[in-house]
Amino acid sequence: MIKKILFNSIIPKIYKFYLSVNLKITEFSPQENEKCLCLAPHADDESIGCGGILSLYPKNFDVICLTDGRKGIKSVSADEAIKIRQNEFSNAMTAACINSFQIFNAEDKHLIEYYEQFRTIPVEKYDYIFIPNMLDQHPDHKAVSLLLNRLIDEKKHKPNLKIAFYEVWTTLALPNAFVDITSVKDKKAILINSHRSQVEQKNYTKKALALNEYRGLQKNRNFAEAFCIVDVSLFKKICNTCI
Repeated sequence: MIKKILFNSIIPKIYKFYLSVNLKITEFSPQENEKCLCLAPHADDESIGCGGILSLYPKNFDVICLTDGRKGIKSVSADEAIKIRQNEFSNAMTAACINSFQIFNAEDKHLIEYYEQFRTIPVEKYDYIFIPNMLDQHPDHKAVSLLLNRLIDEKKHKPNLKIAFYEVWTTLALPNAFVDITSVKDKKAILINSHRSQVEQKNYTKKALALNEYRGLQKNRNFAEAFCIVDVSLFKKICNTCI
C-alpha cells in the first residue's frame, strides 16, 4: 500500500516540480567567494556523491557528517564502529584538503529525530548547500531534505541560496549541472577508499566512478559528477509534496 501511494501520488508530483527546472545541463563551478556546504548523512556519502567537486574546490566547502555510523559495521561494537567511521571520515577530508569539517553524531538511522542539533547549522553563511537526492532509498538521506526544509523556514538565508542534490543510492532523473572531475577521478577514488570499513562490504569506488564515467557522456567528458541545482522556492515545493 505504501509503495502504491508513493509511486501513484508523491513521485509524479515531484517530477512535475522538476520539470520547472532549467533542464539545460550546464557546467558548474563555484566562484572564489562563494561558500558551499556539503551535508553527508553518513561518512562516505560525501566522497561517493561529491568527492570530485570537493577535491577540485576544497577552499569553497565545509562538510558536515550528520550521523555516527554505529550501524555501518556489524562485526564490531557500536562504540568501536563510531570510532572507526570518525577516523575514516577525517582521513577522507584530509585527503580532499577540506579544512572545515565536523561530525554531528546523530544516531545512525535516526537522523530525523535530531532537529535541535541540525538547527545549529549556520545556513546564512552559504551560497550552495549540497544534499543527497531526496529519492535516495535510505531514511537518513531523505531526512536531510526534510530537516533542511524546516531549518530554512526558521532561519534567515542568502536570497540566492541554491540547493544541489547529489547522487549516492539513487541517480538523479533530471540533472541540470555537472562538474568535470576527470583530473581528480583518482583522488576521488582515494577519498572513497578512505572509508575502508564500507568499501570492504561493497565496491563503492568502482561503482561510483562507473556512474561518473557514464555522466561524462552527456557533456563529452571522461568523468563527471551530476547535480540537480534548484532555488529555495522549488526545493520547498518538492519537500512539502512529500510531507
